[in-house]
Amino acid sequence: MTATLALLIGVLAAACRSDDGEPARDTLPSDTPLARSSAKAAASAARSAVPEPKPLPPCPDGMARLGGGKFWVGSEPGRYSEDESPRYRTELADFCLDATEVTVRAYTACVEAGTCTAARSGRRYCNYGKSSRADHPVNCVDWHQASTYCGARDARLPTEAEWEYAARGGARHLKYPWGEEPPDGRVCWKNPAGTCPVKAFAPDAFGLYDLSGNVWEWTDTGYSPYPWPPERASAKVYRGGSWSRRFAKWMHTRLRNRYGPDQQGAHLGFRCAKLARGAKCPFGADEAGTCHHGVLDVQCAGSERFNGVRCARDGEARCPPGHVERAGRGCVVEARPAANRGAGPAPVDTSSVSAARSPEFDSDCRRHYPTRPNAYRYAGGSHAARNQVSRGAGCKNRDVGVGFNSTCCP
Repeated sequence: MTATLALLIGVLAAACRSDDGEPARDTLPSDTPLARSSAKAAASAARSAVPEPKPLPPCPDGMARLGGGKFWVGSEPGRYSEDESPRYRTELADFCLDATEVTVRAYTACVEAGTCTAARSGRRYCNYGKSSRADHPVNCVDWHQASTYCGARDARLPTEAEWEYAARGGARHLKYPWGEEPPDGRVCWKNPAGTCPVKAFAPDAFGLYDLSGNVWEWTDTGYSPYPWPPERASAKVYRGGSWSRRFAKWMHTRLRNRYGPDQQGAHLGFRCAKLARGAKCPFGADEAGTCHHGVLDVQCAGSERFNGVRCARDGEARCPPGHVERAGRGCVVEARPAANRGAGPAPVDTSSVSAARSPEFDSDCRRHYPTRPNAYRYAGGSHAARNQVSRGAGCKNRDVGVGFNSTCCP
């Protein structure tokens, strides 16, 4: 055999083998009907080999299951109220939330069972005790009463972050629970008769009703600056706007408000929440099984960066002096010596607050606050400082915004 013939035989033998040394197998062109049928059969077999995911455990009747996830809480600085920033990013476990606000009918049943105490009644806009309002949200209940009712159902009030997640459609970050359109015709507001029956308007992105409007809603979270909830708080956050609001900005999904836990009003009700069965807490849980609050990122100002617990400059300590880090709370003040306890909060600085007449709003004041017919604009300082000065002058807020309070005064 010549060398040329031997080389030719070797090339032909290699061509008849696959890359791994096995004999080459006949294959069908990929565009033939038989090849396509074989590919479909193989794909079907692969799918059948993967078990179908188990359905998630349902929530109790009347509650919707919301899949948790990551989202941004709050507003860009300077856009709305100053206490809505800095924005922060968190992650929530799956949770269940009442589809509607708790009704007078449901709350009355709890009272009749001896578990709940009666809501305040007898005032014009309080719903409790009025048979014609059985399907309206219960109002005129304080935080303790709301919390007791939810506890009787093996539930709790939603956290502030859970409430905002539900209202904003999760990571869709909606302006209103229904989307970007203005509130007219979509929510119970500017209603001189008071509240509306629950489900009087279309459901929102999660199939929930009245997260904005009808009544504000208590949350389980104490009021404090973002991003961490306080260990102890003199006020609880409530959310959502109410039937009595006259400006669309009070319906948006980032708006915060607060009351002392013993306070109540015709503008304020609640709905209940609970951790969904099978859900896992992203940041761990306490001994009672309650998920810790967590912060993934913060939109810090200037040259500061989020270091895991707070906004700080490069090289600064994780927590400031006199503070310690605590799970779910960020940096908290170290326990004070017994001699310093009870000193109370620092006084509010009102030195930069100024007031100016704004007669263009006098007619609005005369219509809505007849005993306070003169409009003034308070500017400068913090929201708390402006409130303190204007209330000291006998004024009542008609509108508030970033850096100002529009008031009606005697």
